[in-house]
Amino acid sequence: MKNDNLSPLIQVKNLEKHFGDHKVLNGITVDINKGEVVCVIGPSGSGKSTFLRCLNRLDEPTDGEIIFDGENICDPHSDIDLHRQKMGMVFQQFNLFPHMTIMKNLTIAPMTLQKKSREEAEGYAMELLKRVGLADRASDYPLQLSGGQQQRIAIVRALCMKPEVMLFDEPTSALDPEMVGEVLEVMKELAHEHMTMVVVTHEMGFAREVANRVMFLDRGDFLEENTPDRFFSEPRNERLRDFLSKVL
Repeated sequence: MKNDNLSPLIQVKNLEKHFGDHKVLNGITVDINKGEVVCVIGPSGSGKSTFLRCLNRLDEPTDGEIIFDGENICDPHSDIDLHRQKMGMVFQQFNLFPHMTIMKNLTIAPMTLQKKSREEAEGYAMELLKRVGLADRASDYPLQLSGGQQQRIAIVRALCMKPEVMLFDEPTSALDPEMVGEVLEVMKELAHEHMTMVVVTHEMGFAREVANRVMFLDRGDFLEENTPDRFFSEPRNERLRDFLSKVL
């Protein structure tokens, strides 16, 4: 019997991305399995964010295929807007609508894109707000919240669409140090619930504790991947060893 947790949800094949003459991704091939947490680490400018943004075509791949739910979403006939509804994304910046209440921020996409009723959308949003400890802030506006609270709201906003995968692009890098933990705690809970997650991060402790796999990207190539224990304790690649010596 096939274990769903070992079945690829996303298959990336020979993914390339060029910006003019600058080649950012060099033919990447990797599977992201259902229920898996994959952390992507590497130096600044290595292509980590570009890789993540290519997964839902916020950055348009130059070449290659991305198979999501069995469909090549790089095919021009693919309905990318429909697929994006299944891919929650959380950025470095919170990107909340400042003129809308928290509840409005959370319900506008489910009501507009998925045609949920206000009652259904608000009910589910409130469930999620309770989970992240912010149910009492539903009628507040984003600027009334701390950075850590806003980022937790950004995660909840993505979850309101009931996505199949969550993509995180350095979600704690814009936060004050004391706010990082509250955001990582929400992400850990998602991992424990077997949410498929691809996380670009500088938080090595999170990668070591939560990831099923850690991948090292440098100059557009995945140079090494392994389980967290082996990745951090037995790095094989010389460039990875050099990188870890500077960040651990």
